[in-house]
Amino acid sequence: MKSLRASTRYAKALLDLSRERQMMDIVKADSDLILAAIEESRDFRNFLKSAILKPEQKEKTFAAVFSNQLSEITMLFVNLLIKHGREAHLEEVFEKYIVQYLKENKIIKAQISSSSPLLKDQKDRLLSLLNFGETSSILLEEKIDPELIGGFILRVGDQQINASASEALSQLEQEFNKNLYIADF
Repeated sequence: MKSLRASTRYAKALLDLSRERQMMDIVKADSDLILAAIEESRDFRNFLKSAILKPEQKEKTFAAVFSNQLSEITMLFVNLLIKHGREAHLEEVFEKYIVQYLKENKIIKAQISSSSPLLKDQKDRLLSLLNFGETSSILLEEKIDPELIGGFILRVGDQQINASASEALSQLEQEFNKNLYIADF
């Protein structure tokens, strides 16, 4: 619980600083880059969580890995977290930054899973159906799920629409079983 609150506070501080310096978009891109590195590399995750390495070593290594890829404000922020022994929470902090960034910019995140990539006209139609007015915009994240036979699963916030073929078959099976049960009487 403590790390959750600390991560939220650090993310808020980074958001406030990036807003003040008019660098919110740049820090968002930096956050995406760092999160991608954490997700892709188990060694990098272990490096961040290592208690053996000294903070100075971690700062130098981080600077070498991300040299000329991150903004100065993000590098200073990461170094601050490392100095305070919070580098193991970098992933949480940057995830929370992105959540706060999206909220601040009135961007609604939606994820669609389908068995194959959507065509441009399908994406356009979906975005027009998801239009929440001029005050918000939609960030559509596509995910290819080869296990889906057909259809799609759409998630917007905490709501989900499962229009997959497997869900339709499952509902059909439930209805069939229900009818069999009723016919037994």
